[in-house]
Amino acid sequence: MNRNRVGRWARLAVWTSVLAVGSIGCNPLNIAAFIFAREDKVPARYPLSFKEGPKKDKDEIVVVLLPQIAPGSNNPQFATATQDLADRLAKALPEMAKENKDKKKVKVVSQTEVGRFKSKNPNWKQMSTGEIGQKLGADFVLEIYLDQLRLYDPNTKNSIYDGRAEVFVSIYEIGADGGEMKDKYPLSFSYPKTARSVEAYPSESAFKALFIENLAAEIAKMHTDHKPSNSIADAR
Repeated sequence: MNRNRVGRWARLAVWTSVLAVGSIGCNPLNIAAFIFAREDKVPARYPLSFKEGPKKDKDEIVVVLLPQIAPGSNNPQFATATQDLADRLAKALPEMAKENKDKKKVKVVSQTEVGRFKSKNPNWKQMSTGEIGQKLGADFVLEIYLDQLRLYDPNTKNSIYDGRAEVFVSIYEIGADGGEMKDKYPLSFSYPKTARSVEAYPSESAFKALFIENLAAEIAKMHTDHKPSNSIADAR
């Protein structure tokens, strides 16, 4: 091959690598992750598992999701947010758990089944979380409160997407004697990482779907070991 042609290909390869590294920023950790593509998992901060007791060796963990909009935080744009989030989370939790081959399987009770339970028990709101979990055969119940939901930057007359949510999650461990709160945590969520013009998305509904999908993924990561995020994914 002509030496000049080899030189041109070599220079092209170098500049391609430089541009790729530049696109993920100058952070050494980002560069290392880009080069080595490590598959190390980030441990869940609030794993859905039993450290002791009769359920310690269960092969499958059953989870019930009870999402709701916080009082006074009703927003017409999020009329179906609890159902949408539950559906996404019901998919995300088992998928992430499946990637951890040495961990237990996770099964999420469908919102259809939860809805049937509520219909058959009109007084379900007076029941304790532990009682609801027991009747639905759960090992854990996640109570998820959604507050301060928004899709747009409030100062831009709905011309800039800047989705936000304040989320509060309570984790109940269900046993033979009922349920007790195992832990709780707040989660301040924003999507996308950098506000974008409405022209960047096909429609409001398309953006809202991505907003809910990413929120579900963030909640799932709190309970399941997962692959580390990187700047390329975070830029979505």
